[in-house]
Amino acid sequence: MTEKLAEMTKDQLIKIVDQLQNEKKEQAKKDNASVYEHLSKVDVSKFVDKKNGLNYLSWAKAWGLVKSIFPDASYKLREYPYYTQTADGNYQQIGTHDYLRTEYGVEVEASVTIKGETYSSKLYVMDFHNRALDPKKVTYFEINKTQMRALTKALAFAGLGLNIYAGEDLPSNDEKTPQRKERVTEQELIEKARKSRTQYGGDNELVTDIVGLEIDGDKQANAFLNHWCEKDKKNKNLYKFIMKNQLATHGMKIGA
Repeated sequence: MTEKLAEMTKDQLIKIVDQLQNEKKEQAKKDNASVYEHLSKVDVSKFVDKKNGLNYLSWAKAWGLVKSIFPDASYKLREYPYYTQTADGNYQQIGTHDYLRTEYGVEVEASVTIKGETYSSKLYVMDFHNRALDPKKVTYFEINKTQMRALTKALAFAGLGLNIYAGEDLPSNDEKTPQRKERVTEQELIEKARKSRTQYGGDNELVTDIVGLEIDGDKQANAFLNHWCEKDKKNKNLYKFIMKNQLATHGMKIGA
């Protein structure tokens, strides 16, 4: 093998190196995809707890599930450098903390590594209204709970329970991460659309009635709905939903 390499030209060697690097990148992509595909297919519903109408996946259960599938998985908490001011006015690092106190709050970060790929999540220690707690009053107990929520969120980024994971964490009394409520059914969306109202012609009218007027050829209703949809994306989505599901009603007369 060594003799064959010695006989190769520089361009041939470069081509081989590039090929090996590309193969390595492709394998890394496959490994990463397999992690997400595997974890995203795990049914976590039987491990979810409920509290105050929300679904919770505890960090212990989430981590246990991942370790059962990928035994080599590991996690760590970010260490932030800790400085003190010296007699000459300079700052010197004297160690690290697994949290960072800032003027805005206390920040933590957790990361998990699975098959060489790292997923991380950064959170502030918050109260029950999703507001960062006063950094001077935050306890280490609160810091530890937030670190575990950050770990659960990092695991969600890797695919575990991502389908029910809430985009924003809501602090809780125990070491659990709040999850998204169960999805609204299409029938519930239809009922909501049928009850939606907006100001039209001086009155609070059903949107389905205004759409009905437009369908019947009312130019005033058409002009109103064009402006109404342009004003807010939610309005446009509601209009499309009404049209798609044929929810238009005819409770108003043309010119009303």
